[in-house]
Amino acid sequence: MARFKTALVGCGQMAHTWAELLQHEGDVEWVALVDVDANRAHAFRERHRLDAPVYDDVHAMLREAAPNVVVDTAIPEARRAIVVAALERGCDVIAEKPFAPTRQDADAILAALARSGRRYLVMQNRRYEPNLRAIRRAIESGMIGRVEQVHADFFIGAHFGGFRDHMAHPLLLDMAIHTFDQARFLLGGARAETAQCLAFNPASSWYEGASSAVCAFEMEGGTVFSYRGSWSAEGFRTSWESAWRIVGSRGTILWDGEGKPEADIVEAEEAFLRPCRRVAIDVDAMPEVGHAACLREMLAALRSGRPSETEAADNIESARMMYAAMESAATRAAVRVADGSPVALRL
Repeated sequence: MARFKTALVGCGQMAHTWAELLQHEGDVEWVALVDVDANRAHAFRERHRLDAPVYDDVHAMLREAAPNVVVDTAIPEARRAIVVAALERGCDVIAEKPFAPTRQDADAILAALARSGRRYLVMQNRRYEPNLRAIRRAIESGMIGRVEQVHADFFIGAHFGGFRDHMAHPLLLDMAIHTFDQARFLLGGARAETAQCLAFNPASSWYEGASSAVCAFEMEGGTVFSYRGSWSAEGFRTSWESAWRIVGSRGTILWDGEGKPEADIVEAEEAFLRPCRRVAIDVDAMPEVGHAACLREMLAALRSGRPSETEAADNIESARMMYAAMESAATRAAVRVADGSPVALRL
């Protein structure tokens, strides 16, 4: 069995989750740990009882440790440098979201992918949720007819401290990307075509950048997806999975992100307010969810050679929604999701 000679870059908080999961994989061999803070890397190695050398420089690690897989859990601003260097050294890369923090960084990674012939897989743990997957099956079954509107609300007052407090777009870059990816997942992988976004920072916010946003996307096929969110909203918190309303031609699905989803389906055609019937949506248990489920799927894809569900070719479409939202917020105009150019909305 081929082994994953694995180097982990970035020994911060999220890396602990990855290490705990990867230690259960029999074909994962740890060959290096990398962090700009060598002391943190040494503490990480001791905590997880790893027999791997510590580096404070990615390029030196790639030369000396010769991994074939690099796991990148470093801060988003470092993603381009880490991923491009790893690809150019012949490594496959598994990384935390987002794909990259800017469109320019993403384009550089895509170019390196094309040159290297290697693979880049991105963690999108929030699509690995049994209720969300049940909703997608209900949509695909035609339960509510043709989906025409998808709306998601996310309101949590999150006091992280650290690097998020200083980001220009902490909500869009670090959290909304999850919801954008979930929306695409619900719509069978549909791409967004246009974006319009107002990003702002309320006076009471403890963030330096835009902690709140209202976005609207035109999706291919004609569905409209709206997102309202804030990381500086106190009280009546939503779920971390967001609260969802999916409106179809024959009814609506509601999910609060925590309980079981349900549908309200039109029963009779002739009425001012047409009578509807409440229907519970069957939810299948999953053996693993979240990070564990996504990571297992990515490793299985690498082992078999098949595309991963969150392969770069797909995940870039979720990331482009994030870039377009930030570009629209900067220009106060609608933009094309594909390239950020101005566009007149068809709405």
